[in-house]
Amino acid sequence: MTHLLTALPCLLGFALLLLAMARHQQDWLKRKLPPPTGRLLRISGFALLTAAFAIAGLGFGWTYGTLVWCGWLSVGSAITLTAQTNRERILALLRR
Repeated sequence: MTHLLTALPCLLGFALLLLAMARHQQDWLKRKLPPPTGRLLRISGFALLTAAFAIAGLGFGWTYGTLVWCGWLSVGSAITLTAQTNRERILALLRR
């Protein structure tokens, strides 16, 4: 259960960090968000990554939890990067 509670904030945190960037907002949302909204997305993304670190540390101990957190960070970033790379295919599937 702790793995799931660590993985989900990592994935969501990277997704929010992706959407905080103006170029990716245009790609995914077809418009740019106002700067305060982008800033809020960025802060929320980092807060989720920090929360995932705390969950992993408290759940597994700080030594092993840091290792688990780094692993889930890698998985979250890889999934987010894959989604960004295959954005057109994902959006085409959603339009059906």
